[in-house]
Amino acid sequence: MHYGNAYANAYWDDSCFCMTYGDGTGNNDPLTSLDVAGHEMSHGVISNTAGLNYSGESGGLNEATSDIFGTGVEFYANNSSDPGDYLIGEKVDINGTGAPLRYMDKPSKDGNSADYWSSSLGNLDVHYSSGPANHMFYLLAEGSGTKTINGVTYTSPTSDGVAVTGLGRDAALKIWYKALTSYMTSSTNYAGARTAALNAAAALYGTNSAQYAAVGNAFAGINVGSHITPPSSGVTVTNPGSQSSTAGTAVSLQVQATSTNSGSLTYSASGLPTGLAINASTGLISGTPTAAGTYSTTVTVKDSAAATGTTTFTWTVSTSGGGGGCTSTQLLANPGFESGDTGWTDSGVIDNDTREPAHGGSWTAWLNGWGSAHTDTLSQPVTIPAGCKATLTFYLHIDTTESGSTAYDKLTVTAGSKTLATYSNANAASGYALKTVDLSSLAGQTVTLKFTGVEDAYLATDFVVDDTALTTS
Repeated sequence: MHYGNAYANAYWDDSCFCMTYGDGTGNNDPLTSLDVAGHEMSHGVISNTAGLNYSGESGGLNEATSDIFGTGVEFYANNSSDPGDYLIGEKVDINGTGAPLRYMDKPSKDGNSADYWSSSLGNLDVHYSSGPANHMFYLLAEGSGTKTINGVTYTSPTSDGVAVTGLGRDAALKIWYKALTSYMTSSTNYAGARTAALNAAAALYGTNSAQYAAVGNAFAGINVGSHITPPSSGVTVTNPGSQSSTAGTAVSLQVQATSTNSGSLTYSASGLPTGLAINASTGLISGTPTAAGTYSTTVTVKDSAAATGTTTFTWTVSTSGGGGGCTSTQLLANPGFESGDTGWTDSGVIDNDTREPAHGGSWTAWLNGWGSAHTDTLSQPVTIPAGCKATLTFYLHIDTTESGSTAYDKLTVTAGSKTLATYSNANAASGYALKTVDLSSLAGQTVTLKFTGVEDAYLATDFVVDDTALTTS
């Protein structure tokens, strides 16, 4: 069905939750390009979440958010006939000049939109007051200056002339979506949007992260708020906690480290139990301890810029007849996620979003629920003392918009190379269910406990994990 005749417009209608797409000027360029279609559908997302008012600064943020997600759709589709870009409506030629409707890198190139926030911004048409937010997103994703992406050259300035470093499109989209759905309200203005985006970055990456600083600096680049100094470069080494091993039993412990600088890391260690060594390239400590005793082990990691980080922990080696230290112990750090991502490595899934209530406390690990092809992970290394009985328990809540018994979206629980359990959308049920897995067969080993959620391209499934425990007896 074709709406009207030579109708050069497309729009979302909240009254019917429906969309209208015209065939364009001369019926030659239907307004169904990837970014335009994504833009209109995003209005539905906005209506169902923050509900941004369609006037003033809130209206500009409404339009910009639809441009932002429409752009994300275009890049995600990776269609060779319509490659991803930061131009809005470049395929539909509404004005008959071959020019796009809007430019995200420098919005004023359309002749009407504002590049930066000012106190009079709310007086503009919402399609033009969207300019600063579109500009902010470009700065957040790509940074200022000149660059060429998919054959299109962009030159993006900042309001104060201070250069801004982008953090990548995927992280920028993730932050803006969480800002919209968790922290914005119907009356949010540009100052409120900055606060919402900073809150989102803090929840996803932490307040001391490069992502948090990037959000503040992208908004400063459009004259909203001040700059934030990025965290200083350096190396962070995750403390694996106290280790217990048995003489004569092989062990394997993977040291986890990150650096704000690119390039490889180099690992070294002192005070290792006799018989153990660390791989300088991978950080894997392995071997067979030969002498009982208590060792103070320090691991040092150096990055490509010669910055270093260290961590120290106790490693106790008992004799083969010493029972392996099998007291009743809970081995996981921060098992209920109440300290954020402390002790865990994750893809940004640990949060206190009240839309998926916790089993206990306020925080959970919420994997998937995107309704698109997506993988989320949550992991923690753990050493299970030799000779011990070990039991993993956790509470799992699954809800889904899938139907039937076909497993489209899956959550897999592994310990090292061993698959412990697999759940899917077919296991959806109201409330949390306690899951129990026997890990006694892994006693004497250091493994990484990992939850991996894989979602297909259609319909959403939420896997919410809480109150984990790995106990020995």
